[in-house]
Amino acid sequence: MSDIELTLQKARNNAKGYGELFGAYHTADDFLKTTYAMLYEDAPSGTVGDRDAWVKRQVGYTAAVERKRDAYSEWKTAETYMKLLLAEVEVWRTKQANERFMDRAHT
Repeated sequence: MSDIELTLQKARNNAKGYGELFGAYHTADDFLKTTYAMLYEDAPSGTVGDRDAWVKRQVGYTAAVERKRDAYSEWKTAETYMKLLLAEVEVWRTKQANERFMDRAHT
């Protein structure tokens, strides 16, 4: 198997995990919004700012923020890895095109 085939195989092997991480990130985002809304309803009466501050001090909200942060971090790491793999493929394609051009230039 050539280097490019191995690179493409890595991308294919990681595609499902990448998709799962992307889904986990969006699910964590929705969970954070829902947690905020539920806590806001339970917040003591006061101004919007007071209620917002109360929500952001709650353990459930901070846990949801951390969940989103962790999911985003994992997804971004996987996304960067996939981009690097695809960049390797683009470099290979460019080299192949240049070699074809040079072959034609010498005939």
